[in-house]
Amino acid sequence: MAFPKGLRELVLARCEGYCEKCGYGLPESFALHHRKLKSRGGKDTVENLIALHHGCHNGNTDAVHFNIALSESTGHIVSTHAEPSNIPLTLSDGSVVTLTVDGSYEYLERKEGYGR
Repeated sequence: MAFPKGLRELVLARCEGYCEKCGYGLPESFALHHRKLKSRGGKDTVENLIALHHGCHNGNTDAVHFNIALSESTGHIVSTHAEPSNIPLTLSDGSVVTLTVDGSYEYLERKEGYGR
């Protein structure tokens, strides 16, 4: 899937090279996951995309696409009627953030861990 120029780099800079679900370093090949799924009307925007290991995306039993209810409770998946920039995302270290249109985190609750 081709994304608008610079979008992948913005997401990668925001997460500092860490998976936004498990917190481990990302390999060169990683998934850009739509929090508001494309099937729900999600767009290719920095506040709607998070960087995930392929296993965290759809390859493991606890992957975001295999446990929709849990993923919605942590903000990794956003409901059809929600605006992704308004829905908090829980990072692996327990920090709670919103994703901004400029490609950064706005911390609602900050915890320390995984280099952030």
